[in-house]
Amino acid sequence: MAKWTFKAVRPWLFGALAAATIGTGLASTQYRPVTIHLFSPTGNRSINFWTFKTKVRNILAQARVPVSARDRVRVMKRNGNTTIFVRDAVPVWVKTAHRHFKYWTTEYHVGSILSALGIKLAPLDKVRPPLTATVAAGNTVDVIRQWLVKKSVTSSLPFAVTYRPDPQLAKGRRQVVQNGRQGVESTTIQYLVQNGSPLSDKVVAKKVTKAPSPEVIAYGTAPAVTVNGQAMPIQRQLYMVSTGYWPNPAWSTGLTASGTPAHYGVVAVDPAVIPLGTHLYIPGYGYAVAQDTGSAIIGNRIDLCFNDQSQAINWGVRPLDVYILGN
Repeated sequence: MAKWTFKAVRPWLFGALAAATIGTGLASTQYRPVTIHLFSPTGNRSINFWTFKTKVRNILAQARVPVSARDRVRVMKRNGNTTIFVRDAVPVWVKTAHRHFKYWTTEYHVGSILSALGIKLAPLDKVRPPLTATVAAGNTVDVIRQWLVKKSVTSSLPFAVTYRPDPQLAKGRRQVVQNGRQGVESTTIQYLVQNGSPLSDKVVAKKVTKAPSPEVIAYGTAPAVTVNGQAMPIQRQLYMVSTGYWPNPAWSTGLTASGTPAHYGVVAVDPAVIPLGTHLYIPGYGYAVAQDTGSAIIGNRIDLCFNDQSQAINWGVRPLDVYILGN
């Protein structure tokens, strides 16, 4: 915002100048022509006459032109002719963001008044009335300071939700595959400030500083599985390669990785694929619980526990669908 310095106008200075000018005598006592030009906000006029008077004060008195200490008087002499210029001083009010004061001026245009006071305007500042307007006694010149301020604010961007079919998930079930994450957008707002208070605002720029990540939800398309005519609460279906084992005392303690005894219905899995404790249904084997692990059981491999060697050998190696059960 532009700054300005107020220069106090001393009425006695105008008076001293006026008195010095008015008290000046003309060069001789000849009968001479005089022209007086009078200026005021309400209009200008001229007076022409002849006089023997030599002092400006007396000439103005003879012409019945009242002059105050605040008026401005100037004398010009050329080729024996005398011309006197008198500008009436009028009071106006000057209002700024921080001051409201009375000022006597012999300038009648707003721009000239502000120049005399040393008030400079910034590009966005306004003046009422306009700089080219003429003022009258008692008028107010209102200087309105305006400037621009920019501010950045952040806001959240919602994430999208997408759905995709999952043939390994039972029909009617849904599972969140990827959690959604909100994004961040930065908005730059430009404010027009008038005398310290916001007057208007507009968005001048927008930028996505962090893009949102979509939430991905899988929905099951696997057909329902029934056992003995009853539908099972399938959560997920996995295609796996199965083998069989038994708790041989020769190489096994008889305990699973979970610490429970190995028996029919216990299976060994890769915990990265099927977490321990998961309830399963295996066609041809029945219900089972993932409670064991094995060094060779990696990925989509599953080892089914049997009660004896013959059952395990008879099972062999079988690719099959393993159903993860819900509650």
